[in-house]
Amino acid sequence: MRRAGPILLVLLVVALAVLAQVADVPDGAELRALVDGAGEAAPLVFVAVCAAGTAVFFPKPVLATAAGLLFGVGWGSALAVAGFTAGAMIAFGVARWLGRETVAGWLGERLAVLERVFARRGVEATLVVRLLPVVPFTLANYGAGVTSVKAAHFALGTALGLVPSTVLAAVLGDALSDLGSPRSLVALALWGVLAAVGVWWGRTLVTQAARA
Repeated sequence: MRRAGPILLVLLVVALAVLAQVADVPDGAELRALVDGAGEAAPLVFVAVCAAGTAVFFPKPVLATAAGLLFGVGWGSALAVAGFTAGAMIAFGVARWLGRETVAGWLGERLAVLERVFARRGVEATLVVRLLPVVPFTLANYGAGVTSVKAAHFALGTALGLVPSTVLAAVLGDALSDLGSPRSLVALALWGVLAAVGVWWGRTLVTQAARA
């Protein structure tokens, strides 16, 4: 199982990614209809949808913007963060179980530096990953599972890192009828600022780990 684990993990991730591309993914209107149909259980249904969707490469922006449309910015953001964090932990747990022990023996010098970052400063490293829009959210969840980051640190860093991007997406979702509005333009600009902060912070962590 130790040798087969990483192979199974790669096959699983590839299969889920391909399935997400070819499957008939519900759009925002269909998602809203599904959640609205749950009545008083709508918040719990939405959290469950976010958790399951996060683990199987469902487009996270669709869920985040739907949160704002369905529940408003504040409540919708809280539900989305809870669901995304739960889904991230599912993917993290699967990857940790299948690939961590074997992958630990394959690390070269460059990867060893990243390993030290996640081992020593797991919350910060996870926060950085969450601030970088170029890193696919679900792929990062599976990737984190084969690092030495502690599960608690990964969960905390994920929850904290999700707050700004999810709130911004919820704001945009709440204003989809007018994407040219000042509120939407400010949200997009702030998204760019968060990405720049993530790049700077990530370089700093890697540089410090390389010198250690």
